Amino acid sequence: MSDLIGENNKVSAISKDADSLLDEFDLAPSSIDDSLFDIPVLTSLPSLESILHEQDPRFDNISVSSSIQNQNLQQDNENSINILNDLYSSQPSTASFDSLLDIHTKPLDNYILKIHNQQQDATSTDESFVEIPKHKQINHGSLLKICELPTISNQLSLCIERTNYGHPTTIDILIYRLVAIGTTKSVVLLFEYQTQTLKHCLNTDLSNGAVSALNFNSDATRLLVGYARGRIQMYDCSNGKLLRNISNDIHGSDTAILNIKFTHDPTIAVFSDSGGSVYVLQFTRHLKRGYQSKCLFSGSRGEVCTIEPLLFYHQQDLLTTDTNEKLEQHPLKSMYIVALATFTKVFLLALKSQNNVKILRVQHLAGSNTTLPILKWQFIIVKVSDKINCINPILAAVRDKQCTFIQIQHVRDDEVHITQLKQITVDYNIKSFCWLNARTFVLFDMFERAHVIDQRSEEQLECLSLSYCELIYNTIFFKSLATGGNVSSALALAGQNACYQTLISNQGSIFLLGTHTLYEIHLRDWSERIDFYIENGKNQYDQALELAYSMLVGKAKGLTGLPIDPIKRRQCISDRMVSLLQAYLKFSLNQECPQSGNIDLLKQHYRNILPRSIDYCLLIDRLDLLFGLIYDIFSQDSIAHGIYLQCLEPYILKNRFDSISPMVLKDFINYYIDHNYLYQLEQCLNRLDVSSLDIDQIIQITRKHELYMTLLHIYSEGFKDFTTILKEIIEKLEDDFAQHNGTGFSTKMTVIGNQALVFIQTTLVGEIYPFGGRLSSEMAHFGRNQIVDFLSYLHPRRTGGLLYNNLRALLHFNTRDFFNLLTMAFDNDEFLNDIDIIKRRAFCDILLRVMVDDVQFSSHQISILFNFLSRQLAKAGQQHIFVQGMLFEQVIINYIMNHKIYYDRIFPLCFAQID
Repeated sequence: MSDLIGENNKVSAISKDADSLLDEFDLAPSSIDDSLFDIPVLTSLPSLESILHEQDPRFDNISVSSSIQNQNLQQDNENSINILNDLYSSQPSTASFDSLLDIHTKPLDNYILKIHNQQQDATSTDESFVEIPKHKQINHGSLLKICELPTISNQLSLCIERTNYGHPTTIDILIYRLVAIGTTKSVVLLFEYQTQTLKHCLNTDLSNGAVSALNFNSDATRLLVGYARGRIQMYDCSNGKLLRNISNDIHGSDTAILNIKFTHDPTIAVFSDSGGSVYVLQFTRHLKRGYQSKCLFSGSRGEVCTIEPLLFYHQQDLLTTDTNEKLEQHPLKSMYIVALATFTKVFLLALKSQNNVKILRVQHLAGSNTTLPILKWQFIIVKVSDKINCINPILAAVRDKQCTFIQIQHVRDDEVHITQLKQITVDYNIKSFCWLNARTFVLFDMFERAHVIDQRSEEQLECLSLSYCELIYNTIFFKSLATGGNVSSALALAGQNACYQTLISNQGSIFLLGTHTLYEIHLRDWSERIDFYIENGKNQYDQALELAYSMLVGKAKGLTGLPIDPIKRRQCISDRMVSLLQAYLKFSLNQECPQSGNIDLLKQHYRNILPRSIDYCLLIDRLDLLFGLIYDIFSQDSIAHGIYLQCLEPYILKNRFDSISPMVLKDFINYYIDHNYLYQLEQCLNRLDVSSLDIDQIIQITRKHELYMTLLHIYSEGFKDFTTILKEIIEKLEDDFAQHNGTGFSTKMTVIGNQALVFIQTTLVGEIYPFGGRLSSEMAHFGRNQIVDFLSYLHPRRTGGLLYNNLRALLHFNTRDFFNLLTMAFDNDEFLNDIDIIKRRAFCDILLRVMVDDVQFSSHQISILFNFLSRQLAKAGQQHIFVQGMLFEQVIINYIMNHKIYYDRIFPLCFAQID
């Protein structure tokens, strides 16, 4: 242990006590022997600026970045006078020392950046740079699938052409059950949904007028039919039998039935007429089937345009049986909630609230005179906790350009809490609104375009024109032409765009009734959306893969058909992406591959294919595919094989993966060595997990090609050895310094020396070399002490050499940057905790001995030492720091007094400032 800094008798030649040292510090000229110290006669006192600007070629050669050092020296000039004053003051100021060294807010990052910028510029591995694809998912693909129901459409056309059934006017559908289409001749055509076969033709008296409204009950056993002349009829859907024939005297005379709706109770329905009034219709059955009617809302208070009861049907899009059971037992079910909309207001009513109709909320609704209000209910699942979900209904109240979303929550008994969630405003007039699911809805504008909107982000996902469908409008009913036009001008005007009965939604599907055709619109399954890009010879694999990627990371909107469980969902998408990648490679390498032309064209083709393939393999965590099938495919051709290996580089540099299969890594290393891409190879090796490397092979290669950054990384990470490679670098620096006659270092050794400085810096502050990450507390403690002991090593490498060779070599290499890293370390709390105070004090004493005793150090270099020590002194404040039995201040003064370089250049300035 005699070689270490802990032994005081070998560290410092100063053995005088504090009192004798103070006695020697006498300002009288007689106390200084000019001949003994060979002090030249000063005719005039030099300025500090002239001293610090004195040229020293040795220091200029040692410095790697002269421009940076010149900038720092200018900062020294501006602060040196204050520093000298602070040194002798009783209250040292730490602020005066902060600008001396290149210390910034993030010293480690900036210092590493500075050193690495000083290294040689990395050239690209080839004439064309390989870029990682950027994922900018803007297009969500084709969400809406528009299908014609051909059998129903054909029969509808036959009815128009060959029978006297008239033209279609209205539609209602209970999905997977029945389809009902009304006509101008009082006829209702009843179809099976699945088979699209005509089940019944419900023919009635022509005097009733056209069918103006239709509605099934919840189990599709009953059908209510409203007519243009005010009559209402109920049919049995199983046999087509007329069950109830309700006369038009139950509501306002000479008015058409505009809306008719069952509630969730099949014995209660609500309807509205062209007079703007709303009625509750209750069906009874005693000796015969009967009914009772009650006016719910009078048109004299404002004309109701649409009605929408809250239904508690089985919701297919809610997916789970448990959720639908909760829906069946929902506490709001007993309240029979109905929404009514006039031109200016929305009314939420509870039909059965303590046997009285109760108004729950009145919501203002503004809009153009030419637009009708729209009401649509939807259930959403609200997560209360990890195990508890509640289901709340949401009402979309829409008019003109604005959509208002209102949520109803049950509190207790008949008490509810109603909240307006949000408002969405669009830049077009809305004709109709339909929910696709709880997260997605469709807005139809006046130009018959369908806008798919994501409810949460309010983003428009797709826009399709549906003008070719030739949508039927219910204008004649809103003008009540069959009863003499007995309606208000407002209703007649807005009724020009009425499509309540011809554009409807049910269970996530939208049905559009055209003049001759019935269309179904629904969201494409997630897999169908991917297929859309590659089916029918489109082969747009890049867009298909990008869409699948957006689904994988949760950016795609309007998804349906995927499992709820996130793990299963990710697995489904990943499996699909694997099959897509295989098809993409097959198509790209066979059909799209250039068959003739310049070889650069072929290289570019491979560069277009491979980064995308590598990227998606990493996204789905399928390195086995990347280093297996894809590697085998591209290994069959030498050009493709080289491009494959080059394409791995940017992903390694971006830390996208840290391990490579042994076979691929071997080819990667050989390829980069053969093409002399040593810098790029070193950068890649430093980012790979050491445990995944063939250590013997890598060490052999890196020693052969002097890749010391990698050697430092492997020895510190793999062997927990922080000094072996540093010793090799110090030896090389010494030899190189000697070869250049002590004037500087070669470019190659400058790079290696900088790498050593960065390694020392990162280790002292507890970072992993060379690209960050924290060392464990135990390893950081071990590494810091190894580095400090290495720098403080006393005996020379060769007999008869100078003391402290390791420290001396680094100081000669780059004094400023070395003190930069020391300052960063001494400012680090973890460093101060790991390196005890005795070792730190002794290390400062060694710095003084080494630099002041060595005539090879210039005044510039010693001034940096002085600044460093002054910074440490200022940080200490009033604390009395002892080095080798003397006060720290006294040690500095002693060296100033007894060493020519300080006495000659700096000491006179000290007295000048004191005077």
